[in-house]
Amino acid sequence: MRKIFSAIAIILGLAALVVGIGQRTIWAPPETLTASFAQAPAAAPVTLIEAGAGTVGGHPTEITINAEGKFTASLVRTADAQAWVGKAAHTSITGINAAETVFESTSETGEDEVPNPAGDDIFQATENADKTMTYSWTNPDEGSWTLLLAADGKAAAPTDITATWPGDTATPFSMPLIITGALLLIAGIALAAVRTTPRGGSGGGRRAAGQSDAPQTDALPTTPKGGENTVAKVVATASVLALVLLPSAPALAAGSSSSPAESSATEEAEKVFPVVLQDQLERILKEVSTSVAKADKSKNSKDLDDRTSGALKSLRGQNYSLRNDDVKLDAPTAIDTSVIRSAAVPTDNGAHFPRSIMVVTAKDSGASTIPTALTLTQSGPRENYKVAFATPMLPGSTFPGIAVGDQSVKLLKDDAKDLTMTPKVALERLAGFMDNEKSKDADKFAKNAFLTLNAKDQNALVKANKDATITFKRTVNAKDTVVVATPDGGALVSGNFTATTTAKPKEDGGTIGLDDTTAKIVGAKDTKKGIEITYGEPTLIYIPAADSKDKISVVSAEVITKGAKLLK
Repeated sequence: MRKIFSAIAIILGLAALVVGIGQRTIWAPPETLTASFAQAPAAAPVTLIEAGAGTVGGHPTEITINAEGKFTASLVRTADAQAWVGKAAHTSITGINAAETVFESTSETGEDEVPNPAGDDIFQATENADKTMTYSWTNPDEGSWTLLLAADGKAAAPTDITATWPGDTATPFSMPLIITGALLLIAGIALAAVRTTPRGGSGGGRRAAGQSDAPQTDALPTTPKGGENTVAKVVATASVLALVLLPSAPALAAGSSSSPAESSATEEAEKVFPVVLQDQLERILKEVSTSVAKADKSKNSKDLDDRTSGALKSLRGQNYSLRNDDVKLDAPTAIDTSVIRSAAVPTDNGAHFPRSIMVVTAKDSGASTIPTALTLTQSGPRENYKVAFATPMLPGSTFPGIAVGDQSVKLLKDDAKDLTMTPKVALERLAGFMDNEKSKDADKFAKNAFLTLNAKDQNALVKANKDATITFKRTVNAKDTVVVATPDGGALVSGNFTATTTAKPKEDGGTIGLDDTTAKIVGAKDTKKGIEITYGEPTLIYIPAADSKDKISVVSAEVITKGAKLLK
């Protein structure tokens, strides 16, 4: 039996040593693991990689993208990515099945072409690549983010994609197996070398003198402590231990894991995020400024198409047209976005459009520099932001200091409550007050240089034309109204008035003389029927919160001549 136990111990010891050492050498887990598509997806113009592919088991992945030619990779909020894709065919990588080292993915059929996404405002950042790109996931802000891949919108987007991450190279059973194997091996060898005392005493196998041949009945042979039974128990226990410690296969990395954004999906569902980030806003403003400057230089209204809309596009285009006809008018105020002084960037919990932001910019930070208040609007996910208002701030006026990401900044409707007056009503009453300084609503608005000068000019025009009937009428272009909530509970409202000044002779046969500018527009120096002159007045106002005792104030405004016509 001693030899049998010795053999078992040696065999188990050698087995444990082989497995223990093998786990660190030939059976060692891979240092890196790589996932790819289990089956190549169908060609589509867009490939989406969601944040779930950015990490595995807490380890960041290195995503390698290969393509046949040039492509772009654009980082965008997940909701915006889905809105941009719309009904287009696309492939989505949502995560990684680490156990099988394959992507978790879906494919959707649909339109086989999309616009070229390169440089679109909705993307936080875009990288251009030629044939290959290596990407390491980094979220620029809270929330869920997606990497959108596309070629030119017509060719198929890249799908030759792999994700690599560090493998779990730990071998926790290796050292215990080596130690156990060594002990078993030593025990087996030692057991084989042990010689036990023969029964009946010592003496070279000979019986002692006078000893009877008959067996002794007054004593039974016993095994000393530490003898063969004890060794057998030790060997048996070690054998069980060795079997327990033997793993069936090398350990793999943890199973599919979600990104930090996905792991806290419940919390994030209640959060809102800015529609653009700071660097994204700076890029947009620079492109807007460059585009409008080009149009101002060429005085070609078609150059306004890319980056202007609404009131600004209409008024600037009319200004170009009149000046191209040699009408002596001032050029529109230049848009300089070198310095951002304040930015009312709304927050949202999804991809809702249209979107609008309000920004105060200037050419520098000098105290004497007059800032410009801008309102930019994005009509849809595939559209870029276009400036709809750009008016110089008035002396003594203030624009709330707001940082990008302020959770209280949201887009409101023109019937928003919790203000001293709804935006719609405030604009209508301001129009009435500007038509008539004695309006019953005069006390609702804070005095400023613009309102004072407007009243003064209108009164002077009436006094200078005693033989004519002068009337003033402003209407609100409701479709141009944009309302943004401010952190103090108030709201900024950009509105657009069409101001009409009408002059008619008081008596039949009377004549109204026209100034040089108006005469140039209508092609006449005077009129017996009368004249109607129209102006555009883009205006930004601030409405305090409902519990405030402050009055509504005009923050910025501008008067732009639209045209004139003789009455018939």
